[in-house]
Order: sequence, then C-alpha cells, then structure tokens
Amino acid sequence: MFRASWLLGFSLLLFAGTANATMRCGTALISLGDTAAVVRDKCGPPDSSVDQMSAARVNGVPRLNAVKVSLWVYGPRNGAFQHLKFIEDKLVNIDTRRD
Repeated sequence: MFRASWLLGFSLLLFAGTANATMRCGTALISLGDTAAVVRDKCGPPDSSVDQMSAARVNGVPRLNAVKVSLWVYGPRNGAFQHLKFIEDKLVNIDTRRD
C-alpha cells in the first residue's frame, strides 16, 4: 500500500513540471523550445513585450556569456494572462496567471 501511494506521488511530481509546457493560440499550439518567430506566427504579436538586452561593459561590448532575454505577455484571454520568457529567441517558460 505504501509503495503504491509513493509511486503515485512520484509520478505526479514528474508530470507537474509539464503542465505549463504548452499554450494554445486559437487552433495552434506552441511549446517550450519554439522560436519567437514561430510563436509570433501562431499567436500574433504579444499584447506587451520587454527586451532585456545583454549586459554590456563600459565600452559597450557585451559581457562574456551574456544573453538576450525577452518577456512577452498575451491576454487577458479567458481571464488569464500568459507570460512567455524567451532566451536568445527560444521559448523557455510559459506561465499562466490570473492577475
């Protein structure tokens, strides 16, 4: 009995991280790993977006290993906002919130 409940709890933890791995845009579906261009083609332009450019040195040269981060927001759609995070134009996080 203990083993069965432990196994069930462990499997729920495994799948908990995949709940926000996709987002529906009309009939299209986007998922982690999609590029910004693919997301824009399927969902249209975001309702708001912010680009955080790479950290730069005093002389304007980007720091070593600095990356471009983009934050997009769609919504409200059905009472919720979808917050998307891109690193180097690759979708790395989808967060749905009821703000």
